[in-house]
Amino acid sequence: MSLKALIMGDGEIQIGLWGAAASGKTHLLNASADFARKNATAMQIYDAAQLRHCAASEFEGYADCEVLAIDNLDAIAGYPEWEAFFYQVINRCRDGDFRFLFALTHKPDDVPARLNDFRSRLQWGLMLQLPSSGDTEISEILRRRAGLLGFELPDDVISYLMRHYARDLSAQMAILRRLDETSLSHQRKITIPLVKTALLENPG
Repeated sequence: MSLKALIMGDGEIQIGLWGAAASGKTHLLNASADFARKNATAMQIYDAAQLRHCAASEFEGYADCEVLAIDNLDAIAGYPEWEAFFYQVINRCRDGDFRFLFALTHKPDDVPARLNDFRSRLQWGLMLQLPSSGDTEISEILRRRAGLLGFELPDDVISYLMRHYARDLSAQMAILRRLDETSLSHQRKITIPLVKTALLENPG
């Protein structure tokens, strides 16, 4: 797989993922971070929607990493300081300082950036479009994400979640986090009764 090859240093040095909000981009970045950790690859992952509230000049956390991953990179579009910063990040990636993995909601051509050179550099590497996730894909993503979190999500629980709650990946991932918290606090496996307890206690 292209993402694994990038992490191991055997493939592309820059990969971009783009697709709608429920296409699984964040899941793939988190799964990549887990793969990097298991293979002793220094990977840093950030959300650009949070970074943009800080000064670009203060962002130095990626300096010593082998792989830099940025979720929601198009969130910094329209912020000149950040656009210029990631323009330089991609230049450094091309110079071999680290490998770069990022996710966009917009098609690269449609990113509303002020700096055209930043937009063009987004397309220097491999771009992968992710289709919106259907029920089967969401179910499989939930199962795999639960495994990354360290617990098993039984088929009957997945079916229950898909029947009774929004069949939207973002919503289901939020539910999964609440189930993980409730399972740990109650020291119980994930079952349908626990799902009901978790969502009753944490309706947010």
